[in-house]
Amino acid sequence: MSKKSIDDILSDLDSGDSEKGGRGQTVENGKTPVKFKKKKKRHWKRRIILTVLLIFLVGGSFLGYKAYVLAQKMFQGNGAPGLFGLFGGGQLKGEADGRVNVLLLGIGGAGHDGPNLTDTMMVASIKPATNEVALLSVPRDLYVSIPGHGKEKINAADAEGEQDKPGGGIDLATQTVQNVLNLPIHYTVRVDFSGFDKIIDDVGGVDVNVEKDLYDPYYPDGTYYIKKGMHHMDGAEALKYARSRETTSDFDRAKRQQQILVAVRDKVMSANTLLNPAKMNDIVNVLGDHIKTNMQIWEAERLFEIFKHVDKNKIINKVLDDSPGGPLVSANNGAYILLPKTGNFEEIQSIAKNIFDDSGLDTEAAKVQILNATGVTGEAKKTGDSISGMGFSINDLSNASEINSSTEIVDHTGGAKPKTIAFLEKKLCVKSTQAGDPTGLYDITIVVGKDQLNKD
Repeated sequence: MSKKSIDDILSDLDSGDSEKGGRGQTVENGKTPVKFKKKKKRHWKRRIILTVLLIFLVGGSFLGYKAYVLAQKMFQGNGAPGLFGLFGGGQLKGEADGRVNVLLLGIGGAGHDGPNLTDTMMVASIKPATNEVALLSVPRDLYVSIPGHGKEKINAADAEGEQDKPGGGIDLATQTVQNVLNLPIHYTVRVDFSGFDKIIDDVGGVDVNVEKDLYDPYYPDGTYYIKKGMHHMDGAEALKYARSRETTSDFDRAKRQQQILVAVRDKVMSANTLLNPAKMNDIVNVLGDHIKTNMQIWEAERLFEIFKHVDKNKIINKVLDDSPGGPLVSANNGAYILLPKTGNFEEIQSIAKNIFDDSGLDTEAAKVQILNATGVTGEAKKTGDSISGMGFSINDLSNASEINSSTEIVDHTGGAKPKTIAFLEKKLCVKSTQAGDPTGLYDITIVVGKDQLNKD
């Protein structure tokens, strides 16, 4: 028998409306927005549990642990610790396979353009055995097939699911991301950020280093401008900084959102907030109304146990983008969209699968040549797809002059690209050799031999 989800347990949690909208989006096929009735009774004890979960997932491992400890102290003798263990222990989904994947969704919420469209989409992958964590950001404009709805931007999946049936948004968004990444999504958490500015005000504002001047003449509330440098932002300012997108890419916007989240985490972690029950209660009251998840309470407890051992400074971060070395390309079908550069999602799937093997390869920006020495057509491309998107560029796919039984990795740089060489050696199970490149065009040459045939 399956365990009850948090949505079942917290059946009195508020639900937001599921109306699609926003720039370039319409309600199609004669559908009308579905509204959910808000239930008046709100249990603050239940909301703080979900708040702790959100802080843990979005705000960082150390803060999540602190918030969990805080919850235990607040509810000592009053049921909270027992509630966290209500359904017993056990392994998380995916833990037996060595990797747990959690989809994080952020929606604008009431008062914003497209309140139910997904502003932020990120997959958090956890390796429980080694306490490693990796974050992969998926752009909202990625053009994909949404089951039952044809091709749309991926940010519409949650809204379409909610319109299909109340509570169906998380399921449809999860299925869509699973299909795109070819990666099992074990849990999903959806956050409504409409109360996020209030949280920032509750903690007294945040300090943010603006990396470059930002000018947006099309911001919904009027022109938005902020100069490069250190700024102390209240909630309204921070929200504008995070949401502005007209004059910069969505990828820059995602980075700014990460800046704000880190700044909020740092502020909440400060003693002035953690030791102030009134402030923490304000945060609980805001966040508690803006979270939905298919995670069970005992599973959240298990994740806390893993995350309290994670070094937040070693979390891997990667964004799918349309940069020269990225896997995407921009297009227009009446609206701005992003498509896979290769024409299929294999490269993106490779990035998702291999994300723990990426240790800053983009800083080396190696130029790679792949030669097919197997005698089987397409093996150079197959190998290229399996390693692409990791920060280096594949500049040539060709046939070798002769058949090789064994694969070779030839380093033309004299050891100047050690991270890339280490990644390729691990991926292809081959020790590299060094030799000059007579063409002067490539940093590394991979000669794919017959030993790579039939490998995953």
